[in-house]
Amino acid sequence: MLFIEALNRANNQPNEKKIISRVKYRPIVSNQDSVDLSSAAHQVKEIYLESQTKDALTASTSVFANLIEHALSYIFETKLHLHSPEELDLDKKNWKLFLQVPPINTENGRKSAGYLAPEIHRRPPAKQLIFHIPVKPSYGIPVDMTLLMSPHNGSPETLDFFHSFPKENSLPVLRTPYPPEFLDQQVKHHHILLDQDGEADQLSALYAHANQSRLIEQNPIPTQLCGLRIWRTKNNALNPIALGDKHIGFLFVGHYKAQEGNAISAEERARQASNLYTKA
Repeated sequence: MLFIEALNRANNQPNEKKIISRVKYRPIVSNQDSVDLSSAAHQVKEIYLESQTKDALTASTSVFANLIEHALSYIFETKLHLHSPEELDLDKKNWKLFLQVPPINTENGRKSAGYLAPEIHRRPPAKQLIFHIPVKPSYGIPVDMTLLMSPHNGSPETLDFFHSFPKENSLPVLRTPYPPEFLDQQVKHHHILLDQDGEADQLSALYAHANQSRLIEQNPIPTQLCGLRIWRTKNNALNPIALGDKHIGFLFVGHYKAQEGNAISAEERARQASNLYTKA
């Protein structure tokens, strides 16, 4: 993603200061990094993003977005570009984007009572991945940052690289235009969750509003990124950070405020799907 220009003096940004001196890696499920495993966990929760409900895109947000872009470029061995809505002129339009947050799978590892065919070719178990990224300021030595990636527990399938990559990975230098004082004040450790439960055209509600010249038919993203969804936990809830789409590409939405829609039970979801099938 394009870097947002940093203020000349980093100490003019008190709201963006956050220093983590020691990093402690936590397991996937914890009090802070998971959603509530209550009866609500068996429901599909609907949320939406609205064009006018967002925070300003800041230099701190830009650093976070570029860490994600840098890590995924490394994983998929290609040069990815994480667009911001501002780049596509979406911030000047009125739109709503509806998403469904899948229920948390609380029964991982349990076997059903029925017969299960033996798995001949078993993949290694999925694991959290740690990416160590040296972030280079405009001058001076790099600042070490880490990005922790977890497979989303509510996703029925995990992405292949969670099975094949080593647990810890050292990435090439990420170069930025920011002064070292600014980078020193940033959060040094981020935790994100990934799933591929979205549709390949999950941003179709934005097609009519996007700058058509910026759509990517001529330079498509990897197939694995179509339908990719990246989340971060905040206040015991999942918030969307980035979404992959076959036409718009990879879109950063981390500065948009997710608003709650209606919770949809598994039975209601099945009923709606049945009605759609009948009408078809």
